Amino acid sequence: MDQSIIDRLTTEAAASASETEDARKQMLLSARRRQECILGLSASGLSVRAIAARLGSSPSVIQDALRTAKARHPQARREERFPYELHVMLGMRLHEEPLRLRNLARSNLERMRSTPRAAVAERWLEEWDELLELPDESLEKAMLANDEKGRDLRQISPFAGALSGEDRLVAMKKAQFLAKG
Repeated sequence: MDQSIIDRLTTEAAASASETEDARKQMLLSARRRQECILGLSASGLSVRAIAARLGSSPSVIQDALRTAKARHPQARREERFPYELHVMLGMRLHEEPLRLRNLARSNLERMRSTPRAAVAERWLEEWDELLELPDESLEKAMLANDEKGRDLRQISPFAGALSGEDRLVAMKKAQFLAKG
């Protein structure tokens, strides 16, 4: 076969592989967002059947989505649940409005630095600075880390003002719902 044809086909195959990977990531993100919305609906008091009817889905699909969403949320002390759920919402919004959220966080970090803080808090602010340079997926993963560092960072988050009142209410209802078991 002619080398130019091989080169063209190789280039097209590589481009298609990249498009496929991008589509896969978008599909997984959409599925996760749907599961989080279903968890929010359940936390708001809707039954599995009511959610299924609203979404035109079967109750078993809704139950699977709830199980998957719940499994993604760590067992946490009550005081850690709400900050975690706020950051779940922030992660969803980060994929919708990355520039707005990152700019707001950087502005908040500047303001936070103008207030004297303990050395450990200063280190967390520096950590947030570094995290804001990461790709969206990596930033979201760090925000939701289920370890001491993740919990500490969520306590001094630079995302104040990033979420609407409705988003905050959904996060609160999910935190309460998950605390019940």
